[in-house]
Amino acid sequence: MKLNKLVIASALALSSLPATLISSAPALADAHTEHAAVSVFDSRVYRDLFGTQVMRDIFSDQALVQHWIEVEVALAKAQAEMGMIPQAAYRSIKQAADEVEIDFDVMRQNTNRVGRGINPLLGQLRKAGDENVATYLHFGSTTQDIMDTATVMQIDKGIKQVRQELQQLALHLADLAEQHKATVMLSRTNGQDAIPTTFGLYLLTYMSELDRHIDRLDEVAARLTVQIGGTVGTLSAYDEQGLELQAGVAKALGFKVPEAPWNPSRDTFAEVVQTLALVNGTFGRIAIDVNNLSRTQILEVQEGEGGASSTMPQKRNPRASEFMGGLTRMASMYNSAAMDMLSHSDTRQGSPWILEWSVIPDSFMVTDQNIHRAQRLFDQLIVNQDRMLENFEASQNYVMSESVMNDLAEKIGRAQAYDVVKDAIADAAPGTHFNDVVRQTPAITDVMNEQEIAAALNPANYLGVAEQTVERAVSRLRAKRG
Repeated sequence: MKLNKLVIASALALSSLPATLISSAPALADAHTEHAAVSVFDSRVYRDLFGTQVMRDIFSDQALVQHWIEVEVALAKAQAEMGMIPQAAYRSIKQAADEVEIDFDVMRQNTNRVGRGINPLLGQLRKAGDENVATYLHFGSTTQDIMDTATVMQIDKGIKQVRQELQQLALHLADLAEQHKATVMLSRTNGQDAIPTTFGLYLLTYMSELDRHIDRLDEVAARLTVQIGGTVGTLSAYDEQGLELQAGVAKALGFKVPEAPWNPSRDTFAEVVQTLALVNGTFGRIAIDVNNLSRTQILEVQEGEGGASSTMPQKRNPRASEFMGGLTRMASMYNSAAMDMLSHSDTRQGSPWILEWSVIPDSFMVTDQNIHRAQRLFDQLIVNQDRMLENFEASQNYVMSESVMNDLAEKIGRAQAYDVVKDAIADAAPGTHFNDVVRQTPAITDVMNEQEIAAALNPANYLGVAEQTVERAVSRLRAKRG
């Protein structure tokens, strides 16, 4: 959409316009509509960078209200089966639920007055139904029962979506790890060159974390239950039939029965948010690694979808890493908020409950987008194997000192070998290549021949069981997730 000069000028001058003129300013034709977005999740400019459509659909207003309706219908169904309400009443409620066309504008206006959406929804359902609906809808229930159970339904769908995508990504990383199980590269510890490793082993750590995150999601999903307890969890409106009704609603919705009412106990919801934060934490680590490894001076990997600079033609900015890091920081913010979700008092407290309405959907949004970013990153990742080998020369091959020391230890013992290599390095003239240091040290050349020295200086010979470790872990993951 192109903005004309009048629109731009009007927008810039908005703060100085008289109140009587504001409504006629062309820039406001769009800015003051009901659907103007102020969040990155809803922004027509940014939303695809911060969420996915599939997760947006799961946590949309339409989906949320539909779940509220489904819980009300499940409640009526269970009540009718138990004889609490007439079967005709359940049929009327089900028919009204199937036929009602929700007026979201009216719902919003009424919700603004009461602070919860259930009562406004009930009004529209009753209007769409007959006298049975007016009499028996929401019989004996309370707003939090409906809202919490609907949130459980959304979380369950969100977890299933995240789990499926994590599994696909973990299997993709397994393929890449196997492909690069013998691709030699430098490992780095505390920002310094360490010893040789393989890129496959590097990737394996990401794969293993994602696999554990899937287990964590399964664990928290298994703790999801319906919230059917009535006003304070006593189910007193249903006399002795309360527990049976609770079980009936749970069965109708496909969830477990709670052992106790959880109006003030939000630990499972907090656990969901914090588990998602852990998932994002892995992507944050990946983002840091890819960003570092793609530095011009290192250049061992590059993003295939790198972003251009507006002023520097040579730049290939690591956009995936950039956004993965940003999304991870957002998840960390929600992780912190999860602790506040626990701060209920007495039987329930509205303030921390309200926090969930934003934190839970937002957590799923950034997580799903982070997974999609990671998928694209690894789909298009450029691995510069030659540069990985060349970078051993950045330290003049001093990273092979441990290899030489260990081979020398077989000849003269561990303690003496350590001192020999350390002293040789300390005595060498500045700028001397480590290969020359070794060959100019009689304490080494007297006990190691040239073939042994050359083998000890070759990074490919000092990989331990890296390849076997990759093979074992990949095989186990495929058996578990394939």
